Amino acid sequence: MSSVQAVCIGVITIDTIALVEKYPGEDERVLAEQISRAGGGPAAVAAVALSRLGVKSAIVGTIGDDSDGKEALRIFSQEGVDTSGISVGLSPTAGSVIVASKEHSARAISTRQPIIQAPLNDAAKKLIAAAQWVHVDHVGIKRLDEVGVTRGKGPQISFDAGYGVESFDPTVVDLFVPTDRQLALRYPGIDLAVALENDSLKAGNTVVATQGSAGSAAYSPETGLVTAPGFKVEVTSTLGAGDVFHGALVAQLIQGYSLQEALRRANAVAALSCRALDGQSMIPTTSELDAYLEVHQ
Repeated sequence: MSSVQAVCIGVITIDTIALVEKYPGEDERVLAEQISRAGGGPAAVAAVALSRLGVKSAIVGTIGDDSDGKEALRIFSQEGVDTSGISVGLSPTAGSVIVASKEHSARAISTRQPIIQAPLNDAAKKLIAAAQWVHVDHVGIKRLDEVGVTRGKGPQISFDAGYGVESFDPTVVDLFVPTDRQLALRYPGIDLAVALENDSLKAGNTVVATQGSAGSAAYSPETGLVTAPGFKVEVTSTLGAGDVFHGALVAQLIQGYSLQEALRRANAVAALSCRALDGQSMIPTTSELDAYLEVHQ
């Protein structure tokens, strides 16, 4: 277990995704260009991204004793993600039905969540205690108290601040990663660079804002403001791209890249993942990433 470098804690789902030209109207049927069934969840996708990029990762969370739970375990096993920290709960495995519209470049989601989280098992606690990083999503961050993990005591903590973080205290994590829209809610009317600096200096940590296809920006007391542009690819769906970015960013930091280069590489990984309908199947390996970056400087 000590060989695991990063443990991701949070949501595990099995999702069904359909790609359509336009959303159906009331009582209308439209033909889907693609239908995919794949693993999802912010923490789960990040764990797969970490593993694809050569970082030994583990996932901690809850699945149900059902076919979807077995499928989630199969996917993680195929990707080389340690599943010993997964607990089987009493409720069904979480999941969503997602319709992605090409016309609107948007998606509609019907979800079966939240799943009732089972207590962390002993394997999960050992994995977390021995890890270099713990990456948490909106569910995972509420579970750190169960194992006594706090900033400065144990692994470094990365937080995927997907939504609802207007009043979040950034001092409790080492790496705080909201979207630019979420950061704007924290600091209405304030320039993005100033907002990043405010949170970073307040917490003495690294704060990163994802900006979709525009790339990402970050501030740390050591580097000041750094930015990295996005990459253009032929997009099938942006589903899970943010979750991929989070895993890729932690992977690059573990592998010793500077903050700015870590942003650039994570931007490329997230962009390349958008070539697929689901959030996982087109995540590149490190060799694929390096080959892409050689051509797209």
